[in-house]
Amino acid sequence: MNASGLWKVSKGKGVTVAVIDSGVKPTPGLTGRLLPGKSFTSKSSDAHEDVDGHGTEMAALIAGSGTGNSLRGLAPEAKILPLRTHVEEGFFSSHEPIIEAIRYAARSDARIINISQGVSGVDDETYTALQDAIDEANKRGKLVFASAGNQGLKTKTHYPASMPGVVAVGAVDETGTVADFSNHGPYLTLSAPGVPGGTSQASAIASASAALIWAEHPDWTHHQVLRVMIETTGRSQRGEEPSMYLGHGIVRPAQVLVDGDGDPGPADVSPIFSKYYASLEASKSPSPEDGKGGNEGPPTAKPGRDSEQAVAQGETDGGGPPWTAIGVGAAALVAVAAVVTAVAFRRRAQAQPRY
Repeated sequence: MNASGLWKVSKGKGVTVAVIDSGVKPTPGLTGRLLPGKSFTSKSSDAHEDVDGHGTEMAALIAGSGTGNSLRGLAPEAKILPLRTHVEEGFFSSHEPIIEAIRYAARSDARIINISQGVSGVDDETYTALQDAIDEANKRGKLVFASAGNQGLKTKTHYPASMPGVVAVGAVDETGTVADFSNHGPYLTLSAPGVPGGTSQASAIASASAALIWAEHPDWTHHQVLRVMIETTGRSQRGEEPSMYLGHGIVRPAQVLVDGDGDPGPADVSPIFSKYYASLEASKSPSPEDGKGGNEGPPTAKPGRDSEQAVAQGETDGGGPPWTAIGVGAAALVAVAAVVTAVAFRRRAQAQPRY
């Protein structure tokens, strides 16, 4: 990651990241970085409360200042917009809060939306409403990152990570080896350091990487930021198709900011979601101003199936992949691993629908 080199060029100043999670506490390390935000849970109206601690951890990973011996995030001058979707541990016990939170983030000044949580199955109605919210965010030029999941499964369906228009992020350890708990499959877009914190942590680091790049190149579109992130990833072998285990590779923002690598390309063409954006353009759905976006179409697998159903139909391998080091970027990951492990993260149990 070359964090010290990165910070000579960019610290994320001027970029806001919406953190859709359990709330964010106003800790010393987040002083001056935390915006008022909004709570979408009926149990608490305060976005700055966080009983679970998960949202605060993600915010610190993204924008923590390091004040008072606290964690210093990868983009320590970015702003955090806390959007609270739940009070107790768990996700999707009620679907409406996260859908409302995505819509709110889409209409805010946040350029990046981080969703470090997910679930293996949703019903048709929820899928449509969730996709509409994601569509609105994309129409408004946001980058949406989500954790790939911690079950260690090969799967096609993990929401919202597997949905069109969402950048799904898997986890690797400090040596560049895919984490044994990290979900993998055709929906995986990128990977990032996520040990010991899980794919939640990986998604937050990917979001922070995007914030660093966007702060240095404020005139770039979300398509251009994502394109250079993909072009500069670490991977042992490259090809037209992404890896089932790493996606397009491990995020390396220093390649963009320090070395000047990566071609941003056209401002209005997505590097990976071209068919999805074409469907948005062709959509006759109400405009985002009406609170609805276009729908890309039916999911790649029927919503509502859980991981056991997917296993029964051959969509997961249950035993995980042959976990081998990819041989690239290992040394580059050491710096961020040191930052990440400055605090102890609670490892989420694999059965938990939270990452």
